[in-house]
Amino acid sequence: MSLTQNAIRLMHSMSGTSNEPSFCPTLQVLHLKKIGRIHDGRDRWTVVLSDGNNFIEAMLSTRLNHKVSSVEIARFALIKVNKFAVDTGPSGKKFPIILQCDSVLNPGSRLGNPEDIFKAQINPSKTKRDDFDTLIPPYDAGAKMDELERTTKRLKSTVDDHHTSLSAEIQKLEDEEKRIRDKLQNLEEKKQHYANEYGIPNVKYDDEIEINAGGKIIAARRCTLCQLKGTRLEALFCGRWEQKLQRDSNGRIFLDINSDLFQVIVDWLNLLSISPEDDPPQPPSVDEEHKYTLNHLKALFTGRRHSSFPGSPAKILPVVDRFGDDVNKAINERWTSLQELEAGATFLDNNFEDEEQFITSFATGCTSDIITLNVSGTIMATKRATLQVVDESMLAQQFDDTKWTEQGCDNVRVKEWTPDDVANWVKVIDDVPDDIATLFTDNEIKGSE
Repeated sequence: MSLTQNAIRLMHSMSGTSNEPSFCPTLQVLHLKKIGRIHDGRDRWTVVLSDGNNFIEAMLSTRLNHKVSSVEIARFALIKVNKFAVDTGPSGKKFPIILQCDSVLNPGSRLGNPEDIFKAQINPSKTKRDDFDTLIPPYDAGAKMDELERTTKRLKSTVDDHHTSLSAEIQKLEDEEKRIRDKLQNLEEKKQHYANEYGIPNVKYDDEIEINAGGKIIAARRCTLCQLKGTRLEALFCGRWEQKLQRDSNGRIFLDINSDLFQVIVDWLNLLSISPEDDPPQPPSVDEEHKYTLNHLKALFTGRRHSSFPGSPAKILPVVDRFGDDVNKAINERWTSLQELEAGATFLDNNFEDEEQFITSFATGCTSDIITLNVSGTIMATKRATLQVVDESMLAQQFDDTKWTEQGCDNVRVKEWTPDDVANWVKVIDDVPDDIATLFTDNEIKGSE
């Protein structure tokens, strides 16, 4: 069935409450839109009707809502309008109201290339109902609707691309966060591994620890020695390396350091433990003669080799600016947070590596390598390696491994040596005159002397 030609122009030229009984045009529905509800809850619908040449927007009577629900009135459906009225608005715009209609069929596509009747630039009052041949060329509404479909597709494609790009950026953030968290997890597992291998179970921070510091016994609570978190001093006494630490013959932790200056540091730590956080004690100090050694000792225990955190060089952050301002800001802030977390993870990893090297190089060793000396009545203890720092010195020769064996004392403590043991020891020392060795023998000098 064909559309009623020029029906839209004729409807546009009418006014009043009803059409002529003989005029029942067949029109095509191009568009259907619900615009709201009336007071009793029924839906209100508008339709765009076409005769193949022109189209006009019309209102459906609510009595026809059932035809919308049954899809008799739907896009591209052909309907026969049996009764309608034409309303004229304040601006003079004509607006048909479809009161009765019958469904004909639905071809599934638009018929013709209709144009908007209001843009056709006609003057209905001067145009005969049956004379439309002299009108201006029609407005190509079909082309405009095709363009609308194309722009709709472009919009959908753009939105899809936006979502894809945003999802990819978020995935980058998730991957980076997982990498850093894995790095931190690996560090914790490494710490736990060493704690299981070298540490002691159920470390109590109230335990009192006895330390042989260069021959002087110094006692302090573990919590006092571990106050400076992240330092080598804390690592030394936290219990993680307990079974790896060098110990003297009485089982005390041995440190080959200046005992008096270590006592100064422990005294300061005791004072720190009882001071309020907002009023810490002044750093430990000594006379000018010992200041350099004390500073060296403080750097040894409290310094960090990787102390530049958080200002360590970091990789350049990606700057995201292809989304909306709020999204860009949120993404860039998360990148910044990840960079700070990465710097912290790297710092902790490097710090633990330094901790392990410090423990291995400074605090480990065999009990047999600890040498106790009576220096003019003062008992001192040190590592044999310390006495051998200067290869050609008298001390180095005295405590050389080969000469230590040649003494033939079978690991007897020095203070238990017999006069013969002492004499044999003196004889093998280079540059010691024989008459000096004879004096040791004649005077029966024992190891205890």
